Amino acid sequence: MALVGLPGAGKSTLLNRLVGERLAAVHRKPQTTRRRILGVARRPGLELILLDTPGIHRPRSGLGRAMMRAVAESLGGADAALAVVDGTRTLTGRDRDLLRRLEAFSGPRVIGINKTDAAPRTRLEELAGFYRERDLGPVVLFSARTGANVNPRGEPQDRGQGDQPPGSLVGMLAERLPFSPPLYPDGQITDLPEAFFASEIVRERLLEHLHQEVPHAAAVRIEAYDDSEPLVRIAASLLLDRDSQKGIVIGRGGRMLKRIGSEARGRMEKRLGRQVFLDLQVKVRQKWRDNPGILRDLGL
Repeated sequence: MALVGLPGAGKSTLLNRLVGERLAAVHRKPQTTRRRILGVARRPGLELILLDTPGIHRPRSGLGRAMMRAVAESLGGADAALAVVDGTRTLTGRDRDLLRRLEAFSGPRVIGINKTDAAPRTRLEELAGFYRERDLGPVVLFSARTGANVNPRGEPQDRGQGDQPPGSLVGMLAERLPFSPPLYPDGQITDLPEAFFASEIVRERLLEHLHQEVPHAAAVRIEAYDDSEPLVRIAASLLLDRDSQKGIVIGRGGRMLKRIGSEARGRMEKRLGRQVFLDLQVKVRQKWRDNPGILRDLGL
């Protein structure tokens, strides 16, 4: 099941809630997700393979084009698609970009109107009516943040696939997926290595503490990841577009870089349950967003 939508719709928040663990970086800034992230959500009698994808936008760089390829490839390999729509915003021309993707998808589709906890009822009705008129699939309203009408992990369910609570998001998805044996071993929730999640944790801290263009002009590349000893050793580079951004990231007396590193290390230790040594270096790689070699190194 491919999760698609415009930037900031809440796809990653939904992925994390359904899986029950924090796989995808989440932030209020748009375009947080840069690549496909697979998550396995389990309920009794049900295994949902979810593909979180970057927000649909019109790319202006090699990075943007790589992100849109990730959307296309995820849809191309998915049995069904869930379009996540931000229920707090008005309709714009960008909705046509999402519609084109959905109309080109030949499998079952579900339209999910997210953020019911924050959106006025009239706005939700407007968006739901707009997508119902296009007859792209059933429309379900939910909140990924609170779990309302999502059918969160841990809710009693022992009736098997296709017999989830009627009208819930999970119920809608289960009805549109093919029956098959489990594809992943019990306990496995993703196909990505821990080094990827280390880079996402650092990038999430960059998004939190830096503003304007700087966090979007930055990337985190893991140079070394060694968990062979009790102390996990991680070396990472913060790649920037311009020399002028370096001082902002490092901060006066190195305070900003230390803050980012300290917070990231704490989150890594909580995730791994082990002590972590994190070495962060800041490097300027002009026009890295259009450099195929760097994008490949970043898994893009």
